Amino acid sequence: MREYKYDYTVNPENSSESFRELCEIIARQYPTFRREELFIDDDGSTIQVFSSEGKEIVVYDDYDVGAVFVVSDVDISNNSPDEKHSRGN
Repeated sequence: MREYKYDYTVNPENSSESFRELCEIIARQYPTFRREELFIDDDGSTIQVFSSEGKEIVVYDDYDVGAVFVVSDVDISNNSPDEKHSRGN
């Protein structure tokens, strides 16, 4: 699995509403990032990938984890997510 520099917990519980809202915020704040096709996993988890020039912002509503979260190559902490954890420089 690919490693990302940042991860953010947006909602400590699953929420399709939080997931949709977050995807819309990212689409507005990062217009150069292309929204890929929405992926729906067998367990109902949803994954939305935004990509631009080899960088990604990935939004999850993950039923295995039980949360809405983001992993990213770019720091998006000033734009919406509540909690940030850097994975190094």
